[in-house]
Amino acid sequence: MKFLSILRVVAFYLLAVLLASVLGSLVQTQFNLAALQLIDTQIPLAVRLQTSIHDLLGFAPLFAVMVAVTLLLALPAAEGLGRIFRPWRGTLYFLAGAVGIKVAFDIADWLLPMPVFIAATRGVGGLLAMMVAVGIGSAVFARLTRPKKRKGLRVLG
Repeated sequence: MKFLSILRVVAFYLLAVLLASVLGSLVQTQFNLAALQLIDTQIPLAVRLQTSIHDLLGFAPLFAVMVAVTLLLALPAAEGLGRIFRPWRGTLYFLAGAVGIKVAFDIADWLLPMPVFIAATRGVGGLLAMMVAVGIGSAVFARLTRPKKRKGLRVLG
């Protein structure tokens, strides 16, 4: 029975990584296309969709590695805090994923030779959107792994 519980958590972790990676890839693509539109480049819907699919196949796997490492570190921290502050468990997971990927971006930007590893994170809007994408994946993990509700009086939640 314990093996099935571990397998279930691993499956939910992989689902969270997949969701965050897909959302982050789509966010990154749309911010890059928006930057091109600022210099009067016409981007028809077909090109927008084709570029999104291309980035899902090319960028998302690389981003998934970054997200996987981030969530591997952030989710246990969120779980620890979530046990203390039960009413805010989902919010804590969201914030852990969002802040975790921000730290990962900062580390990547510091280590890699290019000025910014992910172009969408150059501006505050793109950075926040990427953080939200990973936060959503993290919050979905929290939702799928939430403990069963206990009946009776609770002191801290």
